[in-house]
Amino acid sequence: MIMTIRFEQLLTQAQTGRGADWISEAELLEFNEFLQARGFGVARMEVKRAKGGQVAPNFGYGILPAPMADDREHWLNHFDPTRSASYVREIVRYAKADGAQFDNKVWAERP
Repeated sequence: MIMTIRFEQLLTQAQTGRGADWISEAELLEFNEFLQARGFGVARMEVKRAKGGQVAPNFGYGILPAPMADDREHWLNHFDPTRSASYVREIVRYAKADGAQFDNKVWAERP
């Protein structure tokens, strides 16, 4: 129940981006499932290094509204909540491979 209330608050923030909380990777993964179950996808995700890691921070750990040059299927991740949730999990795995911990700020929308 407590997490549901927290995730409802995060969802309200995520739809506007105003005052959105930074959340840990662990909370992001749970919130990601919450979003998918409600038909939302992650439209944008900003990241910041919390600690550790070897690789300089880069845009590859986030989700941008516009595709990177080599990401031909980028837009499909915005139009399917299941695909979006999978993409977020992939981004988190990629970031964890660096050995760092990241905090995340999420913008979500219902396709």
